[in-house]
Amino acid sequence: MVRRGNEDAVSPVIGVMLMIVVTIIIAATVSAFSTGFVSDTHTAPQTQVAYVGVLTGPIDGLGEIGLVFENKGGETLLLSDLELHLKSTMAGGDEASIAYADAPSETYREVTAPNEVRLSEDFTYRMKKVGVLNDVRNATTVANSKIKAGDRFIIHADRYITNGDSTYGRVAYVADRRGLGAPPGAPPYSSGEFEVSGRTAYTLIDRNTGTAISSGTLVGSVL
Repeated sequence: MVRRGNEDAVSPVIGVMLMIVVTIIIAATVSAFSTGFVSDTHTAPQTQVAYVGVLTGPIDGLGEIGLVFENKGGETLLLSDLELHLKSTMAGGDEASIAYADAPSETYREVTAPNEVRLSEDFTYRMKKVGVLNDVRNATTVANSKIKAGDRFIIHADRYITNGDSTYGRVAYVADRRGLGAPPGAPPYSSGEFEVSGRTAYTLIDRNTGTAISSGTLVGSVL
């Protein structure tokens, strides 16, 4: 009589091996999915950004005006990812946020006023790398919106206001964002006037992550 005990014992072994193989395949699939998911997640650039100063033009005239920053080292920045938040520390002071897509206000551009410098009509865009041509088709390309280590960029203000006897001037920013169909006279999304001094705090934010990549006060040079 032939004994079949050994043959019957093969089936459980094969079953265990199949379970192990299936487990490995599932684990590999989950790992690959997780890796792909993480790689698509935005992370804030590891960059050192410093405030340099304020660029002004001729008083009572028109020109290029705004706050200038510099990439002091680290990863490349993309201007379209940035948002500037300003907050006055004075009692009753203003607070405003300006993003790359917030075009300069048409209310003030190319309109002169006493004791002010206002943005020239040549600048229809909010942010620009310092040193590139002012033409909108050139200044707003992806290549010219990349800020590498050592590059400077300007966030155009709508007005630069002299304070009479005060040592400090003020920058004014207006972000309309009112959209189509907004009633005439509707207030802008965000606006304010800010003294260019230690009494105004700034934060540069990476819009993809909401992370602050630079912060400080507007203590710098008049450029």
